[in-house]
Amino acid sequence: MSFEQLPPIRQINPLDISHFPSAFHAAVFRLWETVPAARIAAACDTTAAVVEQTALDMGLPPQPDLSIWDKRGYITTIRNAWHILPYEQLLKVLDMTVDQLAVVLKDEDFLFVKVNEFKPAAAPVRPVELTAEQTAQLARLRATVQAHFAGLFDGAKPFDFFADTDESAVTAAADGLRMIYSYCGLYANVLEQDIALSYPDSLLKMYAQNGINAVWLPLVLYQMVPFPFDESYSVGWEMRQARLRELVERAAKYGIKVYGYLNEPRNMPIAFFDKHPDLLGRKSGLYGAMCTSHPAVMDYLRYAVRSLCEAVPGLGGFFCITMSENMTHCKSVPHGEPCARCADVPPQQLVADVLTAIYEEATAINPAIRVIAWTWAWEGEDFMTWEQIQDCIDRLPKGIVLQCNSECKKPFVIGGVEGEVDDYSMSIPGPSDNTLRTWKYAKERGHEVSAKVQVNVTWECSTLPYLPVFDLVREHMTNLHNAGVQHVMLSWTLGGYPAINLKVAAQCLADPDEEKYNALLDEEYGEWAPMVKTASSLFSEAFREFPFDIYSLYFGPQNAGPSNPLFAEPTGLEGTMTCYSYDDIDKWRRIYPREVYVDQWRKVSEKWKRGLDVIEAMPDGEYKQVAWGAYALFRSSYLQSAFIVARDNGETDKLAAYVAEERELALILYNLMVKNNLFGYEAANHYYYNKLMLAEKVLLCEHLLKQYTK
Repeated sequence: MSFEQLPPIRQINPLDISHFPSAFHAAVFRLWETVPAARIAAACDTTAAVVEQTALDMGLPPQPDLSIWDKRGYITTIRNAWHILPYEQLLKVLDMTVDQLAVVLKDEDFLFVKVNEFKPAAAPVRPVELTAEQTAQLARLRATVQAHFAGLFDGAKPFDFFADTDESAVTAAADGLRMIYSYCGLYANVLEQDIALSYPDSLLKMYAQNGINAVWLPLVLYQMVPFPFDESYSVGWEMRQARLRELVERAAKYGIKVYGYLNEPRNMPIAFFDKHPDLLGRKSGLYGAMCTSHPAVMDYLRYAVRSLCEAVPGLGGFFCITMSENMTHCKSVPHGEPCARCADVPPQQLVADVLTAIYEEATAINPAIRVIAWTWAWEGEDFMTWEQIQDCIDRLPKGIVLQCNSECKKPFVIGGVEGEVDDYSMSIPGPSDNTLRTWKYAKERGHEVSAKVQVNVTWECSTLPYLPVFDLVREHMTNLHNAGVQHVMLSWTLGGYPAINLKVAAQCLADPDEEKYNALLDEEYGEWAPMVKTASSLFSEAFREFPFDIYSLYFGPQNAGPSNPLFAEPTGLEGTMTCYSYDDIDKWRRIYPREVYVDQWRKVSEKWKRGLDVIEAMPDGEYKQVAWGAYALFRSSYLQSAFIVARDNGETDKLAAYVAEERELALILYNLMVKNNLFGYEAANHYYYNKLMLAEKVLLCEHLLKQYTK
């Protein structure tokens, strides 16, 4: 079987799985929550009875119906099996072809980058006869599982997020845009399956109750209309259009508009240009840009937008990223082989040409459609100077809304270290002076403006439904209110839960008066409102200590928390973007000295604990659960960092204490997941951690403690 379409296989030192009796036991354990026994058996050339007995030997309960994981949790399975199964077995476990896995890795929000752009070599996994020592180890493992994880499939069911909604009235939406991504949106597969999976009516109603008046989803134009250059790319376009129309119609019942995210024109495989060599622009790796300086490409872009708007009446509009990691026009990325045709064309002209084409065609069909130009990645020495950005804005039709990351380029000093925000910050509220300057220039030239923010979670901590840092949310929204910002995009793929934070944000954007904030807390929490207000202020102060840097967000341990393994020996592996942190502390910390990075996590977790002490008497509920979940993630980040530093410094006397506390945090987070199926979930990564990942961490900690306490 050829795997040329998939990330290349690389020989690395395999990750230690000696806390299991064998690789087969490790595979069964890691897959038991998401893959039926029969498929595990088929992959491992054995029988379902052998797999089931192996699970029973480890103390695992019988499997329920797991089919939901194939639709909504396959990324979790990929991440769990990536290091231990070779491609042949991985494909059988996933029930995917090579082509299907290749599409998932390419289109699921850069998943191929998240798994490090290579596949670790792995030997085929098969059942083996156990030695006496392995049998004794299996007995100890079974005792731990039976003591703590026998109810693995009890409690909250994965993905069953919005079965019940309250009957409270829908909140009147603001005049401006309040847009969010579905908490349970399937991203690349959103229109390949029943659209209600990603946008159930219950969720739309909850959004409306929280002041949301728009939702968005990614669209690829050649999948939405017939692609004139090669219609094989468009197979299924009628179905996708129908599902988009359905969403537009259903959302309208709740006063919600639907927006498409466009990153166009999409790059194409180099082989595509064998038949269309004149369309090829910049080349980078396996892909090439469709050159927008070629009239046929712009004609296609205009036709595609016009056709889609005609086919889906009532569409709210589009927001467009025109400079990004994803190559579109010939100067959208700084790398690769340049396009001779665009060599003398300034980047601002290419950007403005694309945006103008989209705007003119969309508004010709429906004058009420909004087109939003997101300035994401416009700035920087590889993209556009401030003078070029001004020129770009001058070239745009006045009806285009200009959107900026609110906190972009805001300076900070944390732990004595100076830095600058890129985006995704809740701990450092915006807007920045840089963003205010761009908005001012745009407004002076007749454009409305929009702020891209995150008010529930960011990559600072993505695997909770929200962070109860109300003071930070209020500070940011008050600043936007005072800046006269009309529109707000409230989340990227993460942060879409219909949480109290959305109400706090909506109210503060409209009126920052503290008495109204107090009244909102009274309505939500009753007699516990004063306690919640005090705790939320303490949580906000704790979160200001977050060791912010874009590398710490993308690569650090705070998203995985206790589910990230501890490694007794250095792995030598580089952390990957929002996927595998490994033990790559020097990538996590980047701008921070090791001791400062560790100390900042200590400060975050210790100050956060003060807020937990305030709500100790509060009844169990979502607010208290989320607060404890955040503590587990933050405290674990401190322990993992301190463990690595002590390990590397040869301070072995410190390791047992870190491991013992890490074990307790894994149990805390596991028990929170039993109560609340929101924990661990993030739309673009599915379940970043599932319950058995935390159970494995407990097994690992007990294994390490045997070594460190001899």
